[in-house]
Amino acid sequence: MDLDVAQKPVASGWEVHLTVHLDRRETSDLFLAGDKLISWPTDRMRSFGSGPIDRSTMFLSEIVARPDGLSLVYEDAESARKAAGILEMQVRTAVEG
Repeated sequence: MDLDVAQKPVASGWEVHLTVHLDRRETSDLFLAGDKLISWPTDRMRSFGSGPIDRSTMFLSEIVARPDGLSLVYEDAESARKAAGILEMQVRTAVEG
């Protein structure tokens, strides 16, 4: 698995950017075990780019399939740090089991 969780300041707050790339075996394992739902905190979350992500969960396969990954924006650095940690833990647990 290639996992990248980055945080950076943006004009409207702090962005958390998540990208996940799985190899063929990991993709097959995810399919056989059942797709995992990844969630993130919505407290202090803001709109970003072309519009907000109007949900608090997404299937891991959907995140993997997004060419630009998943981007979330929070009002402050602490909220972004917390969200990044939650996302990373969930993805690692889902893939590495």
